[in-house]
Amino acid sequence: MKKTVKLFVLLLLLGQSYVFAQNARVTGKITGPDNQGLPGVNVQVSGTTTGTSSDAAGNFAINAASNASLVFSNIGYVGQTIPINGRSIINVQLAEDLKTLNEVVVVGYGTQRKSDVTGALSAISTKEFAQQPITRLDQVLQGRVAGVQVNQTNGAPGGDAKIRIRGANSILGSNNPLYIVDGYVGADFNFVNPSDIETLQVLKDASATSIYGSRGANGVIIITTKKGSRGFKVNYEGQFSTSEVIKRYDILPAGEFAEIVNARATATGSGLPFTAAQIDDYKRNGGTDWQNLVFRNGTGQQHQITVSGGSDKTTFLVSGNYLNQNGIVNNSDFKRYILRTNINTQINDKLSFRVNLWGTRTENHNTLDGGPIVQALAWAPTTPAYGSDGLPTFNDPIGSVFRNPLDILYDQSIDTRRSSLNLNAGVNYKLPIKGLSIDLQYAVNYLNAQNLNLSGPRISNGIPSASRYSAEQVTLQNTNNLTYDVKLGDHSINAVAVLETQQFTDRNFTATASGLRFPQLGYDNIGNNTAANVASGYGKSTLFSLLGRINYGYKDRYLVTAAVRRDGSSKFGPDNKYSVFPSLALGWRLSEEAFIKNLNVFSNLKLRGSWGLTGSQAIGSYATLTTYNNIQSAFNNSAATAGVILGNPGNINLKWETTRQTDVGLEMEFFNGRLHTEVDYFHKTTFDLLLNAAIPSYAGGGIQVRNIGEVENKGFEFSIGGTAIDKGGFRWESNFNFATLANKVLSLGDLPRLGVDTRVGGGMSPTNEFMLVPGQPLGAYWGLRYLGTWKPNEADQAALQGRVPGDPHYEDINNSNSINTDDFQIIGRAFPKLTGGWNNTFTYKGLTLNLFFNGVFGVDKLNYTRAAAMSGSGDARQFLLTEIRDYYRPGNETSDVPAFTKTYQPFTQSSRFLENGSFVRLKNVSLAYSLPNNVFKNKANVRVFFSATNLLTFTKYSGPDPESSRSSSGTDTAIGIDYGSYPNAKQYTLGINLGF
Repeated sequence: MKKTVKLFVLLLLLGQSYVFAQNARVTGKITGPDNQGLPGVNVQVSGTTTGTSSDAAGNFAINAASNASLVFSNIGYVGQTIPINGRSIINVQLAEDLKTLNEVVVVGYGTQRKSDVTGALSAISTKEFAQQPITRLDQVLQGRVAGVQVNQTNGAPGGDAKIRIRGANSILGSNNPLYIVDGYVGADFNFVNPSDIETLQVLKDASATSIYGSRGANGVIIITTKKGSRGFKVNYEGQFSTSEVIKRYDILPAGEFAEIVNARATATGSGLPFTAAQIDDYKRNGGTDWQNLVFRNGTGQQHQITVSGGSDKTTFLVSGNYLNQNGIVNNSDFKRYILRTNINTQINDKLSFRVNLWGTRTENHNTLDGGPIVQALAWAPTTPAYGSDGLPTFNDPIGSVFRNPLDILYDQSIDTRRSSLNLNAGVNYKLPIKGLSIDLQYAVNYLNAQNLNLSGPRISNGIPSASRYSAEQVTLQNTNNLTYDVKLGDHSINAVAVLETQQFTDRNFTATASGLRFPQLGYDNIGNNTAANVASGYGKSTLFSLLGRINYGYKDRYLVTAAVRRDGSSKFGPDNKYSVFPSLALGWRLSEEAFIKNLNVFSNLKLRGSWGLTGSQAIGSYATLTTYNNIQSAFNNSAATAGVILGNPGNINLKWETTRQTDVGLEMEFFNGRLHTEVDYFHKTTFDLLLNAAIPSYAGGGIQVRNIGEVENKGFEFSIGGTAIDKGGFRWESNFNFATLANKVLSLGDLPRLGVDTRVGGGMSPTNEFMLVPGQPLGAYWGLRYLGTWKPNEADQAALQGRVPGDPHYEDINNSNSINTDDFQIIGRAFPKLTGGWNNTFTYKGLTLNLFFNGVFGVDKLNYTRAAAMSGSGDARQFLLTEIRDYYRPGNETSDVPAFTKTYQPFTQSSRFLENGSFVRLKNVSLAYSLPNNVFKNKANVRVFFSATNLLTFTKYSGPDPESSRSSSGTDTAIGIDYGSYPNAKQYTLGINLGF
């Protein structure tokens, strides 16, 4: 009996001890090296699933046994495990983790330790752009990854951006990278809010991208969005900005312009357009500054609210983003709305479930390039902006033959509205076999696109017109992923097997009308017209994929990655429907070898090499089929009858474009990871290029898509970065990178060359502005080589061409004494030879200063905007830029600015207007201050900042912006022409971040 009582008492005491341990509450504060509170640090009771995370001020609270240990961890910091030992308050300071070898990075269909990666992969930390007023993904990538070229070709808010990874492979198809967002393949980067990004990886070589097979040839960008954590947090970020044009063209004052016009008229024997009295009046009172009427100071605002939280089992995050930007060109603006929700549930130790839902809407208004800027440099400064009726002057008697820039700004609307909804859900289950798990994911993406255009009565010569284009695109995706991840002694194995299907459906409808009876109702009353046309379209394609990859490591020293993917696309005929894309990569961690360790130099030294094939299905859904076209034709003087004629012939033998890539890389880290550097050499060859081949008229005419041609890209990539100074509370982190690129067309099949017409310059281009020629890069400019002006000692030679000294002198390559398209040649390159970036962050206590530079070198730009204002012919008719002051005349016969002569014949498509487009830009400078946490009694984090974007640009280019051009992001064969391009703006931003 006594034994029973003693046992009962002992059990009772143990139970009380257990209950006491369970009820113990531990609180504390987590700080970083700067003694500021760290939000979002994971705090977990060791050996259990109980956990929490620190709040905005770094505070935490958790229930744990008094004899347990707490594990503190956060990305970028060295984790700590601290025994509680009966304490109720534990304060922790985490040191920054300079050694990133054990960092886990996202790769295709899985994750890997960074030290085990054998491919060329670059990760961008959110810390690298946290100090900058970023609104789009292209701004995150620009200048931060070696081998990734980003051009903001359209500087308008919401404008087009071109992103290329290791050059351009395809001629007919797109060279845009493939974007993966939370496992959804083929996302639109314009719909990604940078504030939602948790991790971002760029996959560059074939070893990394071949897992995406037929869509991996252009590189892959993988984005994982933020998720919630235990507790409850609210964060707000607000930004307010103003912007201005970086630089304007130097235009002649009205009085001097009138004198130049008269001087030209005198030289050519024409009547004088201006009297001396008029010229004096212009000099006293000035004229019209058309650039002032087109450009303005833009404004903008962005607001982001993020609410997150959850329990030990379920976490959530909801974020909303609103962006409103008024461009630097009058009557242009952009709005964006984004709502994102991420929910994650750990049902038990084996089963987890996730749901990601995001919706986006964008609205562009008059953000295209062209008219207003061109006409601001074509209309004469002597012409008043408004007539006596108070309306914009309708005709320019001296300058341009086109419409008034004000009419182009305000009498037309070009609107684009895009609404997208993406639902992505998945379940992960750990199977009974150790290391084996299965992941099932389903996604649906819906996109509605509306293009709405209106030309009012003034800009359309009294025949107002409108059009509406509506498209719906639905993408369905199913990904089934089986993963085996195990370590057996010195051997580590990570294997992935995936079955994936995608279906793409597109429906579109177009209505155009002219002679609108009520143009004031715009494109919302398109039915009241005198003439209309309606069209519609449909497309559907499917992709079926099987893929596998195995990563093997021995002693964390010798690494092998092998992958293969088999894609089947409905776009191709039965004999070419499927294609296989293999890759192999080897890695050797030399720093794990004794002979390297004994040097005591390297924290990490890894040599890696890879080879692989990737593909591109750069054709439409029905490109293998012959098309038929509608036609209206009249017979025997009767009314027109609708009919059908044969269109472009199909090609059932079409097959995939294939890119073969080899990569060799060396990774080095020193001083326990404080300094890191990486060097890569790559060589890519794309063969079986898809091109449009002309069919002879006797064979039916038209064009046919064929597999002909070959393109090469090769270059070096170099990056170095680390912590230069970390002493006395002052810290300087710096990252620098550059990459070279040599792009070349190797073959066009039987074609000696192939012209590419942009239609950018209208009548300024007598032939194609670009030419594809074997041995030359994509984007090779085609034009005349300008040799200056004919000089007095060349009068006899000039006379053979019907010219006189002072006239433009072009190279006559066939010695025919006649300048025409037979004398056109390659005159420049639109692809840069070198790109780079340099990011610096200086921190002292609560102050943070960021300086970010990016640069582009070895690139030419064809400045048609300047050409139009300096040709003195065609649509502009007169010379408007101040450089005309140096025109050839007696006493100034060394000038290469042509004289005013009767034999003057300009060619704008020439090297005269081809300029050096290289530049270095102070892309961002920002100063931020984080208030001490005790100001708000550790209940909130407050950060205020001021930032300047595009503050300084160092370039020889004469235009407002060397980065912008009239080419779209989808082409690489016709790029770099500046003809009224919407320039990037200089922007000043004031912002605040609040965390509760």
